[in-house]
Order: sequence, then structure tokens, then C-alpha cells
Amino acid sequence: MSHPAMLAKIHIARKELALDEDAYRGLLRRVAGVESSRELTDARAAAVIAEFKRLGWQPKASTRAPAERAEIRKIYAMWGALHSGPLDRAALRNWVRSRFAVSAPEFLRPAQAREAIEQLKAWQKRMKS
Repeated sequence: MSHPAMLAKIHIARKELALDEDAYRGLLRRVAGVESSRELTDARAAAVIAEFKRLGWQPKASTRAPAERAEIRKIYAMWGALHSGPLDRAALRNWVRSRFAVSAPEFLRPAQAREAIEQLKAWQKRMKS
């Protein structure tokens, strides 16, 4: 299974290139030999992204600055790994608000951030079981 950020790029590129379902599935079969993006390895996902670029897709640079604290970046990465598709920042903010009474991960104190990471690890472990 490929990295969630790569899958997000693939779905963004598909939308921006206006590929219908048949064209998209055909591209996945032709380039990566799979029926669904969920089956992609990192290497095959990179090949699909390269094909989108060959077809004229140009990824846009992110307008968001990366989080300054490493533990906050880790929270975003772990949240993204738990959910397929693009990162749902609103859902993450709701999760943080419900557990730590702050409006966004960036406002977590270091001890709270460590606790959030441990909760996300436990969630990942439950999903693998």
C-alpha cells in the first residue's frame, strides 16, 4: 500500500485532468497493473504520478507552511495514515478538540502532543488487528 500523500496526489491529478472512471482505471492497469489505487505500492504510485505529469498535470506547491514542531508534524502524518484520501484537517481538529480542549494540534502543549501520538499509535494498532 502506498503512502497516503501519494494517493492524495493521484486523486488530485485525476480530478484536475478530468479523467472519467474508465480512463482512470485503464491508466492504473496500463501503468501499474492494478485495478484500484489502494493496491499501489510506493514505486507503482510514483509511476502513476509520473504518467499524470507526462499527460500534462503539474502539481501545485503547498501554500501551507509545515508545522514547526516535529511532534505536531508527526500527529498530522499519523492522522493522514489512518485515513485514506486527502488529509481531513477539520476532522483532526475535532478529534484534538474532543480530547484535549484545544482548537488545533498546533496549540497542544508538549505533554498533550505526546499523549495524542500515543492515542494515534493505539488507534493504528487496533486497525491492524
